[in-house]
Amino acid sequence: MDLAYLLRNSARYHPQATAVSDGEHSLTFAQLSSRSARLVNALTGLGARTGDRVAVLLRNRWEFAEVDAALATGGFVRVALNARLALDDFSFCLADCDARVIITESYFDEIALALVERHDVTWIRMDGGDVPAMARDYEDALQAGHDVAPSLGDLTDHPAWISYTSGTTGRPKGVVLSHRALAHVVFNVALELGPMHDRTSMLLPQALSHGAGYMQMAGLAMGSASYVMRQFDPERAIALGKQHGITTLKLVPTMLATLVERRTEVPFESVVYGASPIGPRLLEEALDLMGPRLIQIYGQSEAPVTLTVLRKHEHEGSGEERFSAGRPWSTIEARIVDEDGQDVVAGEAGELIVKAPQVMDGYHNLAAETADVLRDGWVWTKDMARVDERGFVYLLGRRDQMINTGGFNVAPAEVEGVVGHHPRVKECAAFALPDEQWGEAVAVAIVPADSDPMDPAEIIEFCRPRLSFRRPRQVFFIEAMPYSPYGKVDRRRLMQLIGKENP
Repeated sequence: MDLAYLLRNSARYHPQATAVSDGEHSLTFAQLSSRSARLVNALTGLGARTGDRVAVLLRNRWEFAEVDAALATGGFVRVALNARLALDDFSFCLADCDARVIITESYFDEIALALVERHDVTWIRMDGGDVPAMARDYEDALQAGHDVAPSLGDLTDHPAWISYTSGTTGRPKGVVLSHRALAHVVFNVALELGPMHDRTSMLLPQALSHGAGYMQMAGLAMGSASYVMRQFDPERAIALGKQHGITTLKLVPTMLATLVERRTEVPFESVVYGASPIGPRLLEEALDLMGPRLIQIYGQSEAPVTLTVLRKHEHEGSGEERFSAGRPWSTIEARIVDEDGQDVVAGEAGELIVKAPQVMDGYHNLAAETADVLRDGWVWTKDMARVDERGFVYLLGRRDQMINTGGFNVAPAEVEGVVGHHPRVKECAAFALPDEQWGEAVAVAIVPADSDPMDPAEIIEFCRPRLSFRRPRQVFFIEAMPYSPYGKVDRRRLMQLIGKENP
């Protein structure tokens, strides 16, 4: 089963239901089907063929849905670029995947001109107006295309997306995902966060080029409406939710924090968060405000979106599982293993490995890197974790971020979980610093919850009875936590920031 089949069913079963909207512009599933078919035929007319890579450089906008639908229906490979990256990053991705077409909006004209000069790509540009001479106008291209897409047969095992990772250890790697993998993501999202159907809807303020794109594809495939936001604004999110009766809000913890700060009742039945860890203080405040509406999900590019889920009822009560990443989804096999791939006992730390229908085919053009991560069908996530006897998974940090102090491994998440309970800590990040005595010392950077001065000794003593030798030895205070374009704590910038603010 491929994405094209699922999208055809949505247009057939729910033609007049809303497929996508930004609050001002909307498309029904029938309109989406027609416009995406026109784009398929326009791309074919410009020389693109099944399997060709099409780069997409857009901020969040309603047209993103019809681009995604067209690429899936036409058998093209979607290469969505993170709009917050820089020219050289975009250029690397285009060269790496050998993109034949790039679709952009006017906001990126300067960058797109440079990319077209560097690469042999056809440029399609949205927004009309003064279209650059090297570009083809998006709406003109659609009007020139026929509104019935060609039938291409079964695309199940064909590549559908190449999703570039954040590249924390070098250049980004292109994760190749098949139609089969994405169809399973759709089913998981629809079942575990739903059920999704034509009476449900989801508000998506996160980047459609990454995590939110999977959510939108699930909606398009299941007849559920997607409401997209250019950028997150809590007041507008609440207003859109009330106006359109949106059932689910999908966000990251930093967005959740802005809702909590306003202490405003949210209209959504479900609030789904993920993509980065959540601090215990924020979680407790969110539960106090919203009650049993929260759902946490965890995944990664190599096994996207749907690895573990902490359901609504599992957030209730005072148990430790509230601070876990939940339990594996129904279609996921998960294990915690040592360096030799042997299972560790419950409660011990090890690397999380997973086997699932939605795992990647591999990294594009990187056989050695693929073999290192994808072994006998298991994805080695590089995420350290432990699992309790009931199956709840507790993420401890990336394998290369573990702190070795005096011969003992300390997980950053363990330290952050304790420090984050301090009433005056808003955000925190633990990391290693070189130490002559211990090899590495535990350090923590803290964003205070108020403007009053804080004493590092107060934090260290707060942690002593809970962490013992794992407690921080050095404490730094910063004004704001630095994040990467992918929503993760940017530890390189954090180290630079500490050097500047704490000489």
